[in-house]
Amino acid sequence: MKIIPVLDILNQTVVRGVAGKRDLYQPLQSNLTASSDPLDLARAIRAEFGLSEFYVADLDAILHQRQNRELYQGLLAEGYTFLLDCGLRTTADCAALQEYPGISIVAGLETLAGPEELATLVDQWGSERTVFSLDLKEGQPVVSTAAGNPFAELASPLDVAELAREQGVTQMILLDLAQVGTGQGTGTEELCQTLHTRYPELTLITGGGIRNAAELQAQAVLGAEGVLVASALHDGRLGRDVVLSLS
Repeated sequence: MKIIPVLDILNQTVVRGVAGKRDLYQPLQSNLTASSDPLDLARAIRAEFGLSEFYVADLDAILHQRQNRELYQGLLAEGYTFLLDCGLRTTADCAALQEYPGISIVAGLETLAGPEELATLVDQWGSERTVFSLDLKEGQPVVSTAAGNPFAELASPLDVAELAREQGVTQMILLDLAQVGTGQGTGTEELCQTLHTRYPELTLITGGGIRNAAELQAQAVLGAEGVLVASALHDGRLGRDVVLSLS
């Protein structure tokens, strides 16, 4: 199993995401370092757990269309690779990032203009560097309100996943924003198992609300190949020995 630490960036600071209530996010408090600077936290995580691949949610870009490109370059310069959600609406939004081989682009259902843009992204970036994020809230798809977005016509997460697959997607994140940072599980267990059974070739990444080692192992049994983790790494619920044994 691949354990992928999360860096939620807001105002160029790592914040603790809780239940998708972004207006309430506060700078992260971690047992690993007193700093909430993204590079300091990345260094601390690599030193403690040996992990150097991250999931970066650039909330400055998602909410305000301000990409933290200097931060991306800083992470890459120190040898980190990452899945980047930068609030992609169209493929053009990330064109300047394609020259950085350490970045894989996350196309989030929440912001993406529609499946045609997803197909274009896969064509330009390749399926190995494109990850579709099936964004949910309390089990329901969170879809961009872009005019004419076919994703908005689909009520079922399974239907959304199927349409994304038809665009060439081979990697998918299942993330229920209402579960993030709650320590109450991912809420996507049934969806993960169903997708894994129907499409065993699809690489699935889950996350949000991971409680402990048993929760990580449960995600693997359901078919997840990767798990996004934040709070449990910082508050000590997942220690070094556990992470090294699972990753």
